[in-house]
Amino acid sequence: MIKQTDIFKAINRLLVDVYPERIVYTKEPGKDFDRASFFIEFVRISSRDASRDTIEKSVYFTITCFTPPDKKNFYDREELADIQDNILIALQKGYLTVGDRALQVQGSTGGMDTDRAYIDLQFEYFDNRTDEIDDTPLRCCGYNRA
Repeated sequence: MIKQTDIFKAINRLLVDVYPERIVYTKEPGKDFDRASFFIEFVRISSRDASRDTIEKSVYFTITCFTPPDKKNFYDREELADIQDNILIALQKGYLTVGDRALQVQGSTGGMDTDRAYIDLQFEYFDNRTDEIDDTPLRCCGYNRA
């Protein structure tokens, strides 16, 4: 069973692989945070029945990309667009490795403000309803063993 924290860690790993010099926040950054950074935010999850033991999940995250201001306190929107592109390129293979699974991922630019850019991520995958193992013994089905 995949947990939200497993996906958080996989997104974090991807960001660190693409931008090893930047900080990745998984909690709301404070007032005086390092602006050469990212913030990963869980948005929502939805699920629907797929079978008796399986559910289909859709999980949504947003990555917020920050850049430091220049000497005149302006933010480089071109740099923000490049950061968005580089992360989307890293996601172009169509999946993100989470533990021993490869989750289907769709990424898109979520827009841009004066001082930050957004990337929206959507993960689609099937998961077990529970991690419990059914250890009910099987019964013989009416034939004799010789």
